[in-house]
Amino acid sequence: MSQWRKALEQWMARRAPRAPSVTLSQNRIYLLPTRFGLLLFGVAVLVWIGALNYAVSLAYVLSFWIIALLLLSVFTAYRQLAGLALRAEAGGPVFAGDSADFVVHLAWPQEPGRLRLRWQDGGERERWQDDGRVLLALAAPRRGQLAMPPLRVWSDAPLGLIRAFAPVRLAASVWVYPQPLPDARAPTPGGGEDDSLLQRRDGDEFAGLTAWQPAQGMRRIAWRVFARSQTLAAREFASLLPQGRQLLLDWSDYPPTMAAEERLSRLCWRLLQAQQGGATVLLNLPQQQLLLPDGDVTPGLLALAQFGVRDAS
Repeated sequence: MSQWRKALEQWMARRAPRAPSVTLSQNRIYLLPTRFGLLLFGVAVLVWIGALNYAVSLAYVLSFWIIALLLLSVFTAYRQLAGLALRAEAGGPVFAGDSADFVVHLAWPQEPGRLRLRWQDGGERERWQDDGRVLLALAAPRRGQLAMPPLRVWSDAPLGLIRAFAPVRLAASVWVYPQPLPDARAPTPGGGEDDSLLQRRDGDEFAGLTAWQPAQGMRRIAWRVFARSQTLAAREFASLLPQGRQLLLDWSDYPPTMAAEERLSRLCWRLLQAQQGGATVLLNLPQQQLLLPDGDVTPGLLALAQFGVRDAS
């Protein structure tokens, strides 16, 4: 794809609103000639000029036939995308350095068209499924929330003369866990049989502050903290429940000079080791405490992925 066309499609993608589902209507589909279409149009112009100079009737017929073929290609290329409905579905969480999968569901108003899908900035080929779904892989190099980038949907069927395309931005995202970093640190016992520890569930006891997310609502905001530091924090409440012995994974297990990402990676590796042993884990993070019973470390991995990260949507 040429640089000017790439810049044009990027500009169009920025203008497209992000939505959970998109239906391609007339105002969303763009049409441009392909290189072969431009070449054929140039041939038609030269033949028409020759017909004017030499008054050859067959040359007029050939020129008008080529123009009619180009006009027909505009209609047929548009029909490949017209009315197409796209809906995005994110795959499961992945670890940093892996590839995340996004699934795009396609639905045509009548019979399916012939089209292609690709990330706006390129990437791997799409994988078509038998049920009309398309799987697209996206590299996840960093921890946090990975939002689905703009899609490029296009078709130059059936003649390859005119390309119909539509930039699409679908609202879907996956959480990327920290990349596990082996840590030889021995687990710390977290308490005895009669200990009572804070567990992350709704309750009456104040359990600390976490970064506020829009889904939590305005009532959860700690307004006093906002007045002092201009930082949006959410109040967490939990129940004090008696627990057996736990393994304690603490943010303060590491020296203050260690980078936050390295701490998160080491805690992630220790969580995975605790999951294999089926142990109950108490995870202590700044302003957050999680109790993970019976080796269910998924909430802990999600807390590590969300640490200091805003919602990408």
